[in-house]
Amino acid sequence: MRKSNSRSRWKYSLIPAFLLILCPLTLAQSITFNTNFEDATIGRIEKIDEVTFRCHVAGQSDERGRNRQANWYYFRMDHVKGKSLVITLTDFVGEYNDTPGAVAMNASIRPVFSDDGHSWKFAENMQWDDQKKEATIRVQVETDSIWIAHVPPYTTGDLAKFLDELNARPSVMVETIGKSVNGRDLFLVSVTNPATPDAGKKVLWLIAREHAWETGTSAVMEAALRFISSDDPEAVRLRDRIIFKAIPMLDPDGCATGKVRFNANGYDVNRHWDHVSLASKEDLRLMPEIWYAKRAIFAWADAKPIDLMVNMHNTETNEYMETNATDPAAQARMQRFFQLLSARSSFDPTKPLAVVTTPATSTNALFAQRKVPVLLMEQRIARGNKLGRAATLEDRKTFGAELVRCMAEAAQPSP
Repeated sequence: MRKSNSRSRWKYSLIPAFLLILCPLTLAQSITFNTNFEDATIGRIEKIDEVTFRCHVAGQSDERGRNRQANWYYFRMDHVKGKSLVITLTDFVGEYNDTPGAVAMNASIRPVFSDDGHSWKFAENMQWDDQKKEATIRVQVETDSIWIAHVPPYTTGDLAKFLDELNARPSVMVETIGKSVNGRDLFLVSVTNPATPDAGKKVLWLIAREHAWETGTSAVMEAALRFISSDDPEAVRLRDRIIFKAIPMLDPDGCATGKVRFNANGYDVNRHWDHVSLASKEDLRLMPEIWYAKRAIFAWADAKPIDLMVNMHNTETNEYMETNATDPAAQARMQRFFQLLSARSSFDPTKPLAVVTTPATSTNALFAQRKVPVLLMEQRIARGNKLGRAATLEDRKTFGAELVRCMAEAAQPSP
């Protein structure tokens, strides 16, 4: 999972070596664009002048060549120290659910930038052209390199480092449950007190990164796992009463190679849950991520009921939960969870908890198949009313711990 694909590197002017030797102090190196690192991507680049560029978002289409998703970009610019950069991000227009014209960008979404590749800030100076569907940012740079992304990245390398740390804790078990299309590991993390019998414990599941671009779900997932496996007295008590299961990254291929929404065969990892069959070798070949996740979930659900499952996603401006669960007890549990999270965290829903009657193709299909009480939860990346701004990485981390607390409380019998 630590692999990353080699990418292109663009250089706009080459200075002969003898000139650099003769005039080392007077000749500045030209700005270069680099995507030769994990999860990086950008499309065609147009140079307007020495500090002004138009960068096209690469996007990704599904297995039919439809539904182009055009929101993930992540690249580095080198030799930029002391320069005032003007960068126009364009080519956001795509297609969603077979309907052309979708635009995964707007005036309320700010790109992020970093001068070290680790700490991220929102680009405050941005103009959105709603006619051209283009965002132009202006950045004064004081370091030799700058990284620019749609949202703060979280790579397979980040996950590997975290799981190595996490697996050393006595309450945690990390297993490999299968492989992605390109052979990357799919992980299942279990957290509980192994000295306490599992009988009587509530079972909670959390799933993240079905879509590669939705990096905020990884920040929440890491924070949730850090809390529930920690020495915090509340976490210690919860581990006596719950078994916490997590699939932290369901599309590692996309997360490693700068993709957006579809696996390496072009299939949406948040669709097809209704028809992927564990008896089908073709489903295993085309969508192993869903196949292996379903096998792990079914193996558990057939042995011990799952009390609550949350499938985390990010979207542009909305924030909500929806389920296909029709069981009154499951709906009551979900409603309690929705209310607790709304009251105690930064969760800022744009509508009430939705019970959808149309058959699900997403993870919500697990209710019809095994009566798994699963919710899809979307969190926005744009500015929200509750925070008064877009959520930062610190906000996501705080939310992760609150998410576990509210899930655990909602799973207990009502007072």
